[in-house]
Amino acid sequence: MDKLNEDKIIESALSNLDISPTDFEVARKRYLSVAEWLENGNYKSGSSIDIYLQGSFRLGTVIRPYRNKQDADYDIDQVCEINGNNTTARQLKHDIGDRLKENNDYKRMLDEEGRRCWTLEYASTDKRPGFHLDVLPSCLNNGLSTKIDITDKVEENYVWRSSNPKGYYSWFKNINTFEILLLEEQRKSIYSGNIDIYESVSDVPKQLIRTPLQRSIQLLKRHRDVYFDSPKYKPISIIITTICAHKYQKQGILATVKGFADYVANRLELLMSGQSIPIDNVLDYIDNKWVIKNPTDDNENFADKWSITQELAKSFFAWIYQVRRDVDAFKESKLLKDLNLVSSIVQENVGSYGRILTSQMTKGIVESNKPFLDLIHQGIEGKVSWDLVREIAKKNVDQSQDEIVKDIAWVNFYQVLIHSGNGISDAGKSHIKSIITKYETRPDFKLCCNLLLGSASNTMLRECIKSRDDDVLSWPIIRLAKNQIKENSSTIIPVL
Repeated sequence: MDKLNEDKIIESALSNLDISPTDFEVARKRYLSVAEWLENGNYKSGSSIDIYLQGSFRLGTVIRPYRNKQDADYDIDQVCEINGNNTTARQLKHDIGDRLKENNDYKRMLDEEGRRCWTLEYASTDKRPGFHLDVLPSCLNNGLSTKIDITDKVEENYVWRSSNPKGYYSWFKNINTFEILLLEEQRKSIYSGNIDIYESVSDVPKQLIRTPLQRSIQLLKRHRDVYFDSPKYKPISIIITTICAHKYQKQGILATVKGFADYVANRLELLMSGQSIPIDNVLDYIDNKWVIKNPTDDNENFADKWSITQELAKSFFAWIYQVRRDVDAFKESKLLKDLNLVSSIVQENVGSYGRILTSQMTKGIVESNKPFLDLIHQGIEGKVSWDLVREIAKKNVDQSQDEIVKDIAWVNFYQVLIHSGNGISDAGKSHIKSIITKYETRPDFKLCCNLLLGSASNTMLRECIKSRDDDVLSWPIIRLAKNQIKENSSTIIPVL
């Protein structure tokens, strides 16, 4: 199957997870109604209200959220910008909240005060998804730019934070250019399936057209939501969107996603090898901190919380490696199941990359080490039976003729034992130590064998990365390092 057809499979799944024209029109009516209500209010904070969308609805990257292992309600972000220079964050925040409470319907739907927003909750109806409409109170930063000050409640104190949603949208729009053919084809397709909503093709809003960049961001956001059971360490959407847009080369969906993940992994590998990372103003490491600059505000670092909560960075990079594994699996199998999007689109072939690998490897000698390493990853992720993986690992040992190849097969066999929950016997540990002695000048054997014994170090990892041309951090054996390598742990071994 060619790359075009791969993207068509993905496009079908993402279309199914995207907001439908029906739901889009419902959402549009709702946020326009809220905007009209707010525009007609009287406020102590100021006047000349400007209300506009921000976030995924405006950028065209909205995707059905996935929480608690099921599809969730859509989130809509709306900025309420007041022209008032002599107000406080507290006054402005409550001016907007009080105005919403003046409407009985909005008062009933209004959630408790959020840190930065007021949230209106629209329940699902007629088996359609519900919506959360976040209203963000703000005022102009100054009259010379599109920057705004937004309210931020920290415990009982209200402070100002800087933001620039209009500037960010303009930056993204300049990158996310539409081809006329794409615009026309998608408009015709949407119209043909929704003639009860639109009177003509031209009535289909441009906000429903998706470029490969927008689809790529949707895929990444959906994959992230499925990957993370808890939102605690989940990467924020603005980080995904910013890096992906920066690295966009006007390729297809799969190529764009792979380019995004490979870029991030390469930056991490440079750091892990002890090399300096060239500053590119996309994903930088400066003064022992990760920096992802807001492209419209040099003073804002989207990754600022990573230096406070180190698990945020580790979780981000761990997810990136999972994206790479799943993209590679999909490229081999052409099965949506391997992309882990939890889509309701059903394909005739109900297999998986793991099944394909085990089927191939049980028929003869494994000719390449990479597919077997992929199989170990599949076992770690619960996608194939460990019994089969152990059987194949032992067969590799028995059938290998070359001494080095056999020793590599032994290392792989031992890591399978550990990953599958079986310990290594004393005889096995002695054998591993003998392998270390045999290859004492080989950093790769030294690292892997010490990982098996629970005695690996940051120095071993760095030396191994320096000595290899391939991506050491993608090896499944590295996933054993989580509780071993402590030195400089804030930047080490996030791929677990």
